[in-house]
Amino acid sequence: MALADIQQLLQDFVPGMDDEVTPEARTRVIEEARIRYSMDVPRTLVEQFVWPQTSVFAPLPSGWTDAAQLVSVDVAGRNAFEPALHFAVFKSGDDWQLEGVNALAAGTLVVLTYTLPHQLDAGADTIPAAHRLAVAYYAAYLLCQQLATRFSSDRDSTLNVDMARNESRATAFSKRAKEYRTAYFTGTGQVDPFNEKLSGNGLAAAASVTSWPRRNPRHNLVSRGGL
Repeated sequence: MALADIQQLLQDFVPGMDDEVTPEARTRVIEEARIRYSMDVPRTLVEQFVWPQTSVFAPLPSGWTDAAQLVSVDVAGRNAFEPALHFAVFKSGDDWQLEGVNALAAGTLVVLTYTLPHQLDAGADTIPAAHRLAVAYYAAYLLCQQLATRFSSDRDSTLNVDMARNESRATAFSKRAKEYRTAYFTGTGQVDPFNEKLSGNGLAAAASVTSWPRRNPRHNLVSRGGL
């Protein structure tokens, strides 16, 4: 299981701190690492379904959840699937619906591509084995950040030797935090946006979103050409 692997890696990266770090704290940083990884490298799902009736509306597949993000909609044409430029998703009651600019005929084959956050718990995980190390690096980065903050703010000791030791540990954990953060971005094929040596990270927006001026403002249209 990915969770057990990441828990062990985190213990390896930040060892011997059981007196300073509670199990709950380790659990929290792993969860935060999952959330960050899901933002940077979301899992992509592709589902094919039949448009139920001639209409601009269709129910979304059962795999769609509140956390899903639409990537693209491709519609079966005469010879191949063709991109449909404008589609929106919205929630009606408890159900999610897909709405197009133009009506599709009943029986039209549609391929829906969307993303979901990754799962990482005792029952399920979707983080690829190749990225487990990177996720553990990010969790270690957060944990080292916490430890650096804790030791740098610990000024209660009246002994100079203890104060010096805390300052030294704070500096060491701060340095390790930066190293683990860079390792995460490198491991996931990204540029570290916090690296002060870089003038820019070269990352562009992954999508272009426009509003639908002639309909209910709840609709946000995703322009497939920018995805």
